[in-house]
Amino acid sequence: MSDVSFEAVTREIRRRSDNFASFFRAGDAAGLVADYYVDEPQMSAPDMPLLTSRAAITGLFEELMKGFSACDLTQHDVRVSGERAYELGIAIVTPKDASAPKVDCRYVIVWRKAADGWRVELDFFAFGKLI
Repeated sequence: MSDVSFEAVTREIRRRSDNFASFFRAGDAAGLVADYYVDEPQMSAPDMPLLTSRAAITGLFEELMKGFSACDLTQHDVRVSGERAYELGIAIVTPKDASAPKVDCRYVIVWRKAADGWRVELDFFAFGKLI
């Protein structure tokens, strides 16, 4: 894959990640999932069974948005291979309770090139700092 293609993919991933943060701040779980994930995503979240649908992932974000006002994503590493991209990153989640500390998460995402752009196919996150 050429450097230009790699740059285009990383720009698209950054754009989708910025959209993710905007939807989260707006409390729009359905919009977030519709924009960010493929039609048949899978997510592994701490202390939960594997989530295997947009509806299940939307439900998780609805619950998260009850207690948190923001979730900002930072890419640590992105690698592209054909129709897939692999991202390792950091999420900082801000509680609605201003006296509560922010929550650090680390994540690994598999992106898939879909008809309407790059979307998340597999999403794994855990609590704690990446580095």
